[in-house]
Amino acid sequence: MEPRKTIAILGAGWLGMPLVHALAHRGHAVRASCRREAIRGQLIDSGADPYPIDLPALSGPLEAFLRDCSALVVTLPPGGRRLGEEAITTYLAALAPLADFLTDELHLVYTSSTGVYGRAAEGRVTEATTPAPDTHSARAVLAAERWLSDRAARLTVLRLAGLFGPGRDPASFFACGRTVAQGDAPVNMIHQADAVAAIVHVITTGATGTFNVCAATHPTKRTFYGILSQRAGRDAPIFTAGGAAGKIVDSTALRTLGWIPRYDDLSLS
Repeated sequence: MEPRKTIAILGAGWLGMPLVHALAHRGHAVRASCRREAIRGQLIDSGADPYPIDLPALSGPLEAFLRDCSALVVTLPPGGRRLGEEAITTYLAALAPLADFLTDELHLVYTSSTGVYGRAAEGRVTEATTPAPDTHSARAVLAAERWLSDRAARLTVLRLAGLFGPGRDPASFFACGRTVAQGDAPVNMIHQADAVAAIVHVITTGATGTFNVCAATHPTKRTFYGILSQRAGRDAPIFTAGGAAGKIVDSTALRTLGWIPRYDDLSLS
């Protein structure tokens, strides 16, 4: 039987909430941050103890939140679209209160993004590929990776590909009739359930380091979004040519450690 751990989740949103359920289902003691009363109720129903934390302003409960925890998962979004040029400063300020609690005993798992490689990257992209972020959000999460690596003794960075799953239907990503550039570019996606499984896996195994988290198949935008739109009864976007040399995110490193995705085939065949 898996040893029972006390695990804290900072950011119980679209990814954090199913993570709460998965960890509680495995018998772990789960604590999760919340800012709204409605979320508090959902966390309790999912088997977690809610803590009113909103960094950096409401950081007082952090000590109790992290006391005797063996792992902390940070899933806070960087807010690049909303904050623009201020994203890095604001994001690092939100993380700053954690500095005093990153002990040698605490395993920190941070959900980053494959966006750190940039849109100009081509061919197979591994964890050794030099990051070249080109959006405010990607720059902020890369800055967070580096800030955390300077302070956390045991750090796992999971660079998640484009997320989809319940409430995030890829068929609705592009409006009907919209022109989408580089229709021949490969798709790099990961299902919510497989992202959750990756987090659970590194907590269970204690694996540290940086890992890409992405489905093994990479159909073109034209194929992937076109078929999904058709199945949803929507007109497909209009795809322009180009992008065939685009990046293909390689997640071999995490698979070698035993991570087995359920939604690995994006070919939709």
